[in-house]
Order: sequence, then structure tokens, then C-alpha cells
Amino acid sequence: MDQFKNYIYNILLEPSIRSELEYFVQEFDKNPTAYDFLVDNPQSVQENYKEGYIGLSQRYAKAQQMLKKKFPGNTHLIQFQHQLYELGTFYLHWQAFLPTIQMLGTPEQVQYWQDLSFNYQIRGAYAQTEAGHGSDVQGLQTTAVFENNSFIINTPSASAYKFWPGQLGIFATHTVLQARTTVNGKDIGIQTFVVPIREPKTLKALEGVDVGDIGPKLGFLRADNGYLGLKNVRIDRNNMLMRYTKVDENGQVTTSSKNAIKYGYGSMLNLRVGLVNVFSIFGLFTNNLAYYQVKPLLKTQSIENEAIMFRLLRSYVVQYAQIIANAQVKEIFIRFQNQLKANDKQANETLQLVHLYSSQMKSISGWEAVKTSREAMQIAPFGHLNASDLTIIYADNVPFVTYEGDNNVLMQQTAQYLLKQFGKVSGGNAQFTGMASYFNKYTQENNQKSQLQNQEEILERLSYSYCKKTMENFQNSLINGHSLQSSWNELNQCELIKASIIFGYTNIYKQMGAQIKSSGYNLELLKIHKLFGLFIILENRTTIVSFGIADFKQVEILAEIDQQFSNNNKLEFLEYLSNGVGMYRQRNFINIDWDKLNLQAKL
Repeated sequence: MDQFKNYIYNILLEPSIRSELEYFVQEFDKNPTAYDFLVDNPQSVQENYKEGYIGLSQRYAKAQQMLKKKFPGNTHLIQFQHQLYELGTFYLHWQAFLPTIQMLGTPEQVQYWQDLSFNYQIRGAYAQTEAGHGSDVQGLQTTAVFENNSFIINTPSASAYKFWPGQLGIFATHTVLQARTTVNGKDIGIQTFVVPIREPKTLKALEGVDVGDIGPKLGFLRADNGYLGLKNVRIDRNNMLMRYTKVDENGQVTTSSKNAIKYGYGSMLNLRVGLVNVFSIFGLFTNNLAYYQVKPLLKTQSIENEAIMFRLLRSYVVQYAQIIANAQVKEIFIRFQNQLKANDKQANETLQLVHLYSSQMKSISGWEAVKTSREAMQIAPFGHLNASDLTIIYADNVPFVTYEGDNNVLMQQTAQYLLKQFGKVSGGNAQFTGMASYFNKYTQENNQKSQLQNQEEILERLSYSYCKKTMENFQNSLINGHSLQSSWNELNQCELIKASIIFGYTNIYKQMGAQIKSSGYNLELLKIHKLFGLFIILENRTTIVSFGIADFKQVEILAEIDQQFSNNNKLEFLEYLSNGVGMYRQRNFINIDWDKLNLQAKL
């Protein structure tokens, strides 16, 4: 168990401060009662939003004292402390606001804003989403106009208001903000600015700033999601982050790369890549909560219990697969960052790869977390009681499918990529490239069924066949006289999204395999990898058969999950998987108050 747990730790914990984080994990495990001030109680938050918000902030302040005492001056530890406990009011400051500055700012800008952050003189939000445009960067209406060595920021309409950003409602003194920028009458595209919005000590809104909390919502009851309107707010020229695009005091614009705006987008990908692990960990914690509630009942063999074990097993396997596969995506993102620093021409290609992988995995992991929390309420004997905490967790998980990019929109971006790939290859002289390069193995018609022992081949052929057929249907819609909009939206959108999802699950399987290979084989990891492939095959067996990849009998034999376990072994493996993320934070979710539920006698 320790080997598996350490493997997951090594993926999840920030490498630069792993030893410090491991120290606290070990301390938490040795003496958990000494750290009760960090334990979150979702029920109290549900009952009193204001008290929950204040309590979370107070626990954060106490945790800061603990970190400073043990590791004084360790700024990396401060920035990544969310890996130890719930940050609440500070999470987006450290994981969105500051990383954006670190990625898009000049060395001088980075140093300036880091010093203010690490000294707790400012608190930042990340304000891109607008009421009328969501996360569509090119559709943003907020404007920045250069004038007299400064920028004038405006949200010219209600639809241009920044809406939903966390920490904006109450807590933030500053925000990073994207705006369409005009210099000396010329549109220079979307640029990123650091905008002061509140007086740091009193939290009073600055002149021209209309800011506040958006009010009660489903889930995230403690999060101060906010709105922001700006009217003729003047900021210093140096508040524009100028690593790639510079504006001097005379309004002279220079760019270090024609891809400067694209590289600016890369700052958001840092958050998106991180969210895959966040969603997956939430999925594991939720599954654990359901498992620990139903665990006493599973020792009795019945059809219902078999079904419950099957659903719990699938959720554990999928969440771990996402975490392990995402380690590969994180490595690609780090490669992109290093290429940027070296002005490597390959950075643009790597950025596209990170965008596609993170879009697919953020979408799939978000959907899976919601599915897990919904099923957990169904599985647990008392899952629909607020006292079980599962209803609160479900409400928190539901927004995963929309923030940092609506899942259906993100998956259509993968569909656009696939359409370009098939369009290029249909000309006859080109091959599939990038993450679709494995399609080249299947371009020649081949009626021979796949080898059942080779899961990867089955999933690759499924992905290729479904994507190929979907792209052909789209092209046929155009040939038959339908408009581009009608062909994409009304006639083929659902299938385009489904093709991208199948492509995405196949990529998770392949990335997980690559990560296991690069880090050394482990029998339990191989079992999780195999089970993940089996679950995806089982869920797509009708499609696999219809494309002639295998027949029904072969698929049913292949996807017989029960062949992997006896009943006792299945219970043992569930127990094993439930302990794979034994971090202290998990106590927030599995410390069930059975007395409150009045169930001990019944179980």
C-alpha cells in the first residue's frame, strides 16, 4: 500500500517542496487531533454561509503561523500549501492570480507582485469570465485604452461585467484581468493587466470600481464569487503584463513573438491542468465517503451489492487513471514553459498539445466527478441526507463542468482539431500528426479483428473509426447543401462531442500507459490501467461491434470485470484503492458522524 500511496503522492505533490509537504503529511498522520483546526465541516458551512467563510479564513491564518514557524521564508511552500488543506479564500490567489503574473510578467513585474503577495499585502483574483461571453477570450468586451502613459479600463456594458470569478466578491484587493487593448488607435488584441480594485486595509472599492458578491448559489457556499464593473479606471502602464508584448511611455508597441497572445493564453492552461487533479481528488474523496458508509453492508453477497462494488470500482479506477495520465500532461506543460524561456520555436506546437490534452481531461474529469458524486448519493444508505455530507459535495462538484471552459465547448475544440487532421489526410499526401498520429496505423481498410489481448489497439481503432465516421458525416452535410452552422450545430454537434470524448478517453489510457512505463512498472498500477481500458471497452461495446473491431462474444469475454477478482479480492482491492490518497485533507470527508446519523445500532 505504501508504494502505491507514495506513487500518487509523487504525482500530486509539488516537486520543488515535496520534502516539506511530506513532512506535514507525516505529522498529520501521526497526530491528527493536533491539527483539528484545519478540519473542514461542510455541514456548518451549509447552515451558515458567513460563519463558514470567516471560519475558513481564520483556519488559514492559523495555518500560516504554523508554516512560517517550521519553514520561515519558504515562498514555494506558501504558494503550494493548498496541497495540505483547504485554502478557501486564498486558493485562486496562489494558483491563478500569481501564476498568471509569473508567466506573463517581465522579471521586474514578477518580483514586484511576488513580494507584495508573499508579504500578504495584496490578495488577488483571476477575472476573465464575463457575463455575456463566458470564457470566450476573443469575445471579451472589457476594454483597455492607452492614454498618457497609463491605461483606462472600462466594462462598457452589463454583458462586459466580469462575473463568477472566485475571491472577487469580498476578499480580493487586486485582480488579473483580460481586456481588448487599444494603443494610439490600434487594436493590439487581448492583453492581461493587474488592476487594483479595493483598498487593502478597509476593502473599500476604489473609485470607478463596482464590485461585490454575486449572492447565494448552488455549491461553493463559502466562495465569494463576485462581479466586477469598471468605469474609467486608470492604472499605470506597467500594470500591463509585458513579457511578450511591451508598450513604452510613448505608446510604441513591440512583441517578442507573433504568438504573444497565444502564449498569454498559456497562463490559463496552468490552472486547467491543475484542475484535472483537483477534480479527480474530489472524485476519490467522494467515492471514499460513499464506500465507508456502505462498507459494512458489502460483506453480504447480493445482486445489489455486486452492482455497488462495480460502480465504486469503476469510479476509483477512472479517478486514478486521470491523475496518473495528467502527470504526463503536466510534463508537457513544463516543457512548454521551458521552451518559452529558451525562445524555442517548438513552443507553439507544444502549446497546442497542452491545450488539447488539458481541454479533454478537464472536461472528462469534471464530468466524472459529477457522476461520482451523483452515484455516491445513490450508493450510500443515507446519501441524500445532508448529514452524510454527500449532498453538499454534489453541489460543490456540479459547477466543475462549466468553469474554466464549458465542457461541451472545450470538446468541440478537439472536434475542430480532428476535422483539420482528417481534412489534411483526405488530400492523399499527408499523415495524421500530434496526438492523432496513431490513426496512421488504421488508414488502410482492414477487416481483420483486433487481438483481444491488446486493449490499446481496440481503443485506438474505436477512436479512429468513430472519429472518421463522424467527420465524414459532417462533410456530407456540407456537400448536401447545409450551411456550416447548421452542419456543425444542428446536424452533427452531439456526434462531434461524442467522438471527441472517445478520443479523450483513449488518450487518457495512452498517457497513463506512458506514465507507468516512464516511472517503472507496478502490478497495482498495471491492474488499474487494465481495468480502465476494460471499463471504456465495456461502455462502448455496441460501437466496437458495429465497426467490426470485435464481435459481441469477444467483447463480453474481454469486458468481464469479475474475471479479475473473486468477491473477497474485489473487497480487498476496493479497500486498497480507498487508501491511495491518504492525505490529511481526506479526513474532511471520511470522518463520518455516525452518532449524528443515529445509525450505529442498525449497522
